[in-house]
This record gives sequence, C-alpha cells and structure tokens, in this order.
Amino acid sequence: MIWVTWRQNRSESFIALGVLVLSSIFLLVTGLNMAHDFQQSGLSDCLAHHKTSAICGTLASAFLNQYSPFLPFALALLLLPILLGAIVGAPLVAREFEQRTHQLAWLQSITRTRWLSVKLGVVLGTGLLGAGVLMVLLIWWYSPFSQVIGSFNQVAFDFSGPVLIAATVLSLALGIFAGTLTRRTVFAIFLTLALILAIRIGVEFNLRPNYEPQITVTWPLAQGDNAPITLGKQDWNLGQGFLDAQGNKVQDVRCNGPEQTPLQCMQADGYRGNYLSYQPADRFWTFQWIETGIYLAISALALGATVWLVRRRLV
Repeated sequence: MIWVTWRQNRSESFIALGVLVLSSIFLLVTGLNMAHDFQQSGLSDCLAHHKTSAICGTLASAFLNQYSPFLPFALALLLLPILLGAIVGAPLVAREFEQRTHQLAWLQSITRTRWLSVKLGVVLGTGLLGAGVLMVLLIWWYSPFSQVIGSFNQVAFDFSGPVLIAATVLSLALGIFAGTLTRRTVFAIFLTLALILAIRIGVEFNLRPNYEPQITVTWPLAQGDNAPITLGKQDWNLGQGFLDAQGNKVQDVRCNGPEQTPLQCMQADGYRGNYLSYQPADRFWTFQWIETGIYLAISALALGATVWLVRRRLV
C-alpha cells in the first residue's frame, strides 16, 4: 500500500520536492549573505549592546533597504501548505473514487480503514517533514530581520513557530476531506482552497489579535502622537488613533470647520483622547500554541469526518 500510494502521487511529490529544494537554495544563499552583512556592518553588535533598533537607526535602515525586497518571497512560501492541500490532499481520495481504483484495493483483502490509514500516514508524514524543514530554514533566514523588526507581526508570525507545521496539516486534512466528500478531483480542489482561505483569513485577522485581551494605552489629545510608552521591536502594534465621544477607536478624523485646528475640531466633536493598542512580546509563544491548537483541532475534525465517510458510504 505504501508503494502504491507513492506511485499514485509521485508527480505531485516531485513537484513539491522541486519547489522545496529551489526554495531552500534561495534561502541558504540569501540567508548567508544577510547574516554576513548583518555581522560585518556592525548592526548585530549595536543591537546586542543597545537592545533597540532606534539607536541603531542608520544601520538598520541600510540593512532593511537592501534586504527587505526579499520578504515577499518568504511570504510567497507560505502559499506552499495551501498548494499542498489542493494538489496533493484533494486528489488523494477523490481520484481513486473517480477512477474506481479503490474497489480493486478493497477486493484484495485490504480493509477500508487500512487503505485510508496508509494514505493518510504517507501524505501527512511527508507533509510534516517538508513543513519542518521549511520552518527551520525560514526561522534561520529571518533571524536578522527578527532582531530589527521582530517576529510578532503579520509578516513573520506564520513561519516563526509551530503554526507553519499546523497550517500544513490543516491544508492536507481539508484537502483529503474535500476529496472524500465530493469524489470529484476538480471540485475538491476548489472546495479545498475555499475552506483553507476561509479558515486562515478568519483566524489570522479576527481571532489572532484577540487570543488574549489587547493592552490599550490612552492619553490626552493635547499630547498629540506622543504616546506615554514606547513599544519594543518584539511587541505587536495593533493600531493607534483616537477615541471618539462614544469611546470607539477611530484612526481618521475629518474636520469640517475651516477655521479650526485639528485639535480644536476633535475637542469640539467630543473626542476623548488618543489610544495605542498592542500585544506584548511575552505573549508570542502563547499565541503560537493557541493558533497551533486551533489548526490541529480543525484538522482532527476533518480527518475524523474523512474516516467516517470512507467507512460508512457505499462503494
């Protein structure tokens, strides 16, 4: 069964392996260059002694100007788990039902449970291995950026911990479930993409900022933008703006009075003050494990539903 599963998915496996190898080469080459320049420019020593990128602003700006164009590539690599779910997970069971090759396997004294468990073991195990390699490489590659701009942000959070591995399991599990449910490869691919995007967008933009209550600092309007605290590079800045007359957070203020200053306009409209909301750096790993747990729980439900469908549905 293991050999058969490999033969059935070898094309997708070679594509995924090729992308992983090319990505690894790029990360290694650019990562070594970044690490060398990070050390030789003196930025590493500056940050080690001063603990803040503000004092090392010139060096940090030069480093970011040179290497920040590489960040979109790292973000693009986060699409790999989604593509794995679509091109490997979705066809895994759907293609067998379409071609009716599952009947041959079940007539060879191979039970449905064994048939499915071998497929799940091979695909999920390979996916976990690939995601683990990619996570290690991305954490190492991003480490100079982490010391300058931090990892607790929407750019780096997805590849700076176990969330990347959990997201890969989620994508594969949803793909396998969609294929088992629809029994049509093309339909399963589109359903997989829709499910993954719906869950990931909902979690990352709605749940993630609120895993723990946000810390909000307020101060009088007269102080302007001078917040009473300075966030560290590892803190997650969730937004800064104004509190209106009802206490709602707003970021833009429109003044209709042409003869009023912005401060006079806001005071006349009843604005209460300024605010700054953030999540402190010491919550990073708590957030990582919370999100990992969410993805793994959804994956378990999807895989459980897959097993139920295979065992209960008629041939």
